[in-house]
Amino acid sequence: MKTTLGELAKLTGAELEGDASYTVTGAAGLADAGPADVSFLENPKYAPQVETSRAGAVFLPASSKGKVRGGPAHRLFTEEPKWGYAQWLALLETERRRPEAPQVSPRAEVHREAVLGKDVHIGPFAVVGARTIVGDRAVIGPGCSIGYNARVGKDCRLHPNVVLEDFCELGDRVTLHAGTVIGSDGFGYCTDPKTGEHRKFPQIGRVVIENDVEIGSNVSIDRATTGETRIGAGTKIDNLVQIGHNVIIGPNGLLVSQVGVAGSTKIGRQVILAGQAGLVGHITIGDGAIIMAQTGVMDDVPSKQVLFGSPGRPRREAMKLQVLLSKLPEMVQTLKELKARILRQEHSAHDG
Repeated sequence: MKTTLGELAKLTGAELEGDASYTVTGAAGLADAGPADVSFLENPKYAPQVETSRAGAVFLPASSKGKVRGGPAHRLFTEEPKWGYAQWLALLETERRRPEAPQVSPRAEVHREAVLGKDVHIGPFAVVGARTIVGDRAVIGPGCSIGYNARVGKDCRLHPNVVLEDFCELGDRVTLHAGTVIGSDGFGYCTDPKTGEHRKFPQIGRVVIENDVEIGSNVSIDRATTGETRIGAGTKIDNLVQIGHNVIIGPNGLLVSQVGVAGSTKIGRQVILAGQAGLVGHITIGDGAIIMAQTGVMDDVPSKQVLFGSPGRPRREAMKLQVLLSKLPEMVQTLKELKARILRQEHSAHDG
């Protein structure tokens, strides 16, 4: 893919310093980029690499204009260099992943009652069930399984071996990476008090994924017992995340790898759940809350609260406890010495 720097500057809103007709075709880090690549600088500690970089062009902070010497002759100044670079990467990704021509593979199985939109691409060994609707320009990768009466919105992309179960729904521009399962049964059982036997509690709800959601590989999102499990628009979910039945996640959330959310928990807008955070069921997480890595959340969390530890506590309180915990061996030794001193004094007083 060839793009001039003038076109790239227009796309990203950056101010170009250099030849607008110069052509670039790729992207790479500062240390690895060549004359046809675009790179970027965000972290100031990498600024020296700009001066030695062979990149054809580099996105730089607007505040650095006139301050960076040497390096690429072509520079793109913007308030958000990383975002400018991301837009260029998105353009490259679209070109690289575009199917040669939208088609339904002869080795795919599409039910006669399924409805396909315009320019849909379905890979080999994919299955599309009865009464399912697939929107325009959707890409269904090899080995995907889409169940009965499901919905796939426009411009969705399902990578290989994704499963979308019966009655579940994807909005527009949803991306599901390989191995993800949407709509598996929620973990619901009744235990017979007489025999101890665990009996299946039927799960007859569905999962709704709203517009512009991206979900990583090997994620499992359970269907609701009744009603819906819902993932809000713009939410991004990392690999290896488990979301239980009837969970509601608000718009623009971030869930990092190995997060686990138990059933019927409600998560507000723009909430961040960092790696390996775990949430019990039937609680509410307020808008803008941040749950730090490996934090265990047992109760409701107010809006914009930052929690750390297990059980989760407000960050400052949790950090103080961590400092005290690191001093525990020293405190125990001091306590032993004080105890020994008191015993000696008592012994001396008794002898006297």
